[in-house]
Amino acid sequence: MFKDFKKLKSKEIIYKNDLLDALKKYAKNISIFDIMSSTSNFRDACKYVRDEYKGHFDDIYIKNFYMKVAEIGIDDKEYNEKIHKKKYLKAIDFFSNQDENREEEDPENEFKKQRQIYYLICIYTTFILEEPIHAVGSIFPGHTKVREDNGKFYCPVKANNTTNPKAVCRFCLAHQG
Repeated sequence: MFKDFKKLKSKEIIYKNDLLDALKKYAKNISIFDIMSSTSNFRDACKYVRDEYKGHFDDIYIKNFYMKVAEIGIDDKEYNEKIHKKKYLKAIDFFSNQDENREEEDPENEFKKQRQIYYLICIYTTFILEEPIHAVGSIFPGHTKVREDNGKFYCPVKANNTTNPKAVCRFCLAHQG
């Protein structure tokens, strides 16, 4: 998957439509069963989250994150804008390295489709939709939320996670706030 995404670097200018075509190629291989399995794994991973946040996780993460993979396949908008090539290539290298590390943690590739969903959504949300990876309204401990103010996005936990090797915050377009 990442090899195809890296091929776009040969273009002088990367347009959103070029990237969307590449994303669609992989999104069409994600079935509803893959999404269901991934959401089930996510819910299981969140079983220790305090009860007061659990409902928010379903509303925000499941509906606005995992279900976005279905949006990729049917997105027929024309995106003629350019992608910031340097930022995009850094993100793809980061995601590729992150995936290799996760493969080591998952030698049976039990979570391969889940990882693909994760990367497809992160790339789509960031570089096509130009939205924060965590949807507006995503709630964090302390009842802080991702918010939009005058067309800018703010995340209350970004600064604490930009150096976390397992977080994609460094490529999220939200600002700390």
